[in-house]
Amino acid sequence: MPTARTILLIDDNPEIHMMMRIILRQNGYQLFSAYDGEEGLAKIIEVNPDVIILDYMMPKISGNQFFEIFITDEKYADYQHIPVLMLTARTENRLHRQEFLEKGLYGYLTKPFGMRELVEIIESTLQKAKDFRQQRNLFKVTKEAKDFLEDLVESIPDAIFIVNQDLKITYFKRCFSGILGLSQKDVLGKDFRELVHSECEMSVSDLLEGTQEKNHMVEVLLKNASGEGVPFYITITQMKNEKHKKIGSLIVATDISDLKKLQEKIIQQEKVAMFMETAVAVNHEINNPLAPILGNAQLLLKDRDKFDEISVKRLKAIERNAHRIFEITQRLREIKDPVSTEYLGETKMLDLKESLK
Repeated sequence: MPTARTILLIDDNPEIHMMMRIILRQNGYQLFSAYDGEEGLAKIIEVNPDVIILDYMMPKISGNQFFEIFITDEKYADYQHIPVLMLTARTENRLHRQEFLEKGLYGYLTKPFGMRELVEIIESTLQKAKDFRQQRNLFKVTKEAKDFLEDLVESIPDAIFIVNQDLKITYFKRCFSGILGLSQKDVLGKDFRELVHSECEMSVSDLLEGTQEKNHMVEVLLKNASGEGVPFYITITQMKNEKHKKIGSLIVATDISDLKKLQEKIIQQEKVAMFMETAVAVNHEINNPLAPILGNAQLLLKDRDKFDEISVKRLKAIERNAHRIFEITQRLREIKDPVSTEYLGETKMLDLKESLK
C-alpha cells in the first residue's frame, strides 16, 4: 500500500491538533505535531513532511519569523521544497499576506475552517507542489540541454551564421581562428551577401533565396576585416517553422585557407589534393551525425541512475568511441604532408602517425 501523506502542524493550540488529527486520519493523512516554532523547525528535519501547516500567532517564534528562517537558513535548504500553509484568524493583519505569497508561501487557511475546506486546500497544495516540481525538473533538463548545445556549438571550430528571410544576419559565432577578424557588432544586422566576395555573390544568393530542401555546400571567398577574400566552405541549411514555411537559413563556414595554401603549394601532386578534399568531406560527413550521437549519449549518462550497470557501460563505450572518432577526424585536418603505407597487395593506406610528424 502507498505510504500515507504526512502533514506537520505547528500550532500552540492542542485542540487544533486534536481536531486536525481526526480529520486528516479519516482522509488518509498522517499528522505530526509541534507546539511552537523551535520545535517545528526541528520536526521538519526529523519528519520531512509533505506539507507544513503553520500558525500565524505562536510563542517564541511567530509564523512570519518561522517562515523567514525556513526559506533563508541554509540548514533547511534540502527541505525548502516543502509547501507551507499558514493558519490565520479573520481579525489578524493581512498586510503581509501578499509579501509572503511572493516569497513562496503556498496559501492561507483562515480559522475557523471546516473539514472539507482543510482537506481541499491540502490536496490542492500537494497538486501545486507536484506541478512545481515537474516544472522545475523540466527547467533543469532544458537548461542542461541548452548548456550542452551551447558548449557544443562553441567547441565547433567553424563560423556559424543565421540569416532571416531578408538574408540579414541575426546570429554570428566566430570561428576559433578569428581569421575574418570580424566581431558580432561588425556582422549582426548586415546582409550576408555583403560578406561574400563579388565573384561568389551570385551563387550564394541563388542558394540562400532558393527553396530546395537539400543542404548545399559550396566554396566561397568571405571578406575579412580588411576586405580581402578568405576561402571557406559554407554549408547552407534551410530553417522552417512548424508549417514547413522557410524562415531563414543556417550557414556553417569552415575556414579552408590553410588547405588552399597547401593545394597551391603542391598543385601538381594529385595525391595530396585528393586527400585534402577527402579529409574535409570526412570531417563534414562524419562529424554531422557524430555530434547528436555523442550529445545523446552524454545526456543519457546524466540520468545514469535510471539504467542498469550494463546499459551504463554501453553508453560509456558509445561516448568513448565517439570521442575517439572525433579526435581522428580532427587529426586528419592537421595533416600537411600525407604519408602512405602498404595495406594489402598494391593497395596503400594513409599512415596517420607518420603524417602527423
